[in-house]
Amino acid sequence: MASLRSPDDKPVILVVDDTPQNLSLMCELLEQDYTLKLATSGARALKIATASTPPDLILLDIMMPEMDGYEVCRQLKADPATADIPVIFVTALAEIENEEQGFALGAVDYITKPVSPSIVHARVRTHIHIKDARDHLEQRNRDDRERFEQAIGQQMQLSAFKSSYLSMATHEFRTPLTSILSAQDLLLNSADKLPAEERTEMLNEIGQAVQRMMDMIDDVLEMGRAEDNLSKLTPKPLDLAALLRHIAGEVSTATALRGTHPVSRIHLDVAPDASMIVADERLLRHIFGNLLFNAVKYTLDGSDVRVTVTRTDDGIRAEVSDSGIGVPAADIVKLFSTFFRASNVGKIPGTGLGLAIVKRAVDTHGGQVEVISEQDQGSRFVVILPNVAA
Repeated sequence: MASLRSPDDKPVILVVDDTPQNLSLMCELLEQDYTLKLATSGARALKIATASTPPDLILLDIMMPEMDGYEVCRQLKADPATADIPVIFVTALAEIENEEQGFALGAVDYITKPVSPSIVHARVRTHIHIKDARDHLEQRNRDDRERFEQAIGQQMQLSAFKSSYLSMATHEFRTPLTSILSAQDLLLNSADKLPAEERTEMLNEIGQAVQRMMDMIDDVLEMGRAEDNLSKLTPKPLDLAALLRHIAGEVSTATALRGTHPVSRIHLDVAPDASMIVADERLLRHIFGNLLFNAVKYTLDGSDVRVTVTRTDDGIRAEVSDSGIGVPAADIVKLFSTFFRASNVGKIPGTGLGLAIVKRAVDTHGGQVEVISEQDQGSRFVVILPNVAA
């Protein structure tokens, strides 16, 4: 497979001739514009051509002892590693049948001896340009093919993601629905026979089941939004401090409505030089919305959650820290996987989508995310987002 040469590098030409005077003449003609490699035999030429850096063009004498130019060309074209190297025969033979034999073997041109300097320069330059154009076209085709394969892979992953999520959602909906229907049936048929305490408990069970289903619906909607948003980067200037205040307010309100445990206060500390940034607002909402919601949800005693944002040479560094239940060491490596939930979450509701969405949003933004955590010692999520062009 041909590799692209740096524009600053001279093309490499292998000159093969068993006559030293002919090699010297080619050196005088070409060494100013090209990097030359010399071989005085066919075997040596094959060894040079199959090295780690093959030549861009071969000037090949036909009449050589032991292995003539035709055999050298035949072996070059038979080897996939050298088959694409253009070969120009240099020969004193002028019979038409010899030219036909050379072209049949895969040569691209002939130069007859005694050589004309202008013809040598013109034909070498022409075939170097043709090879460069072909290599660039092949590279572009490879790049296009890789992008296409990546897109197909992402689509397949997305389809698998949808299937697994819908399967899980169907299963997860059954449990709260069963609780709701059972409690409803009992209340309808036996409410007057139940103590007030039991009726209240059943109503609470119904409320919790409904809340769980609402959480599932929210995750389904989040998945739909993520499908459209997480693969696109649309940066614009924005006030990060104001955005975080808005997200923190939404998280606090949503957690308070659940009423499952005391609501943590969210403290924001955004450095002045880190407030105005160029970033994708939708991705930031996915990132910080999920991180803050998890921090508050898993801090069962209602202790404070903190967000610290500073500017670095490469962008911004944001830390979301809490003193909640933490993450067991064995679970950290899988924490950003789709549908994965830490082993210590117990009955705290969730689907394992939030951190997977965070990871994908951070990756789309060209950033990094990591977690530092110990079980029962809280967690600290560190997000590094690079500067992006508006």
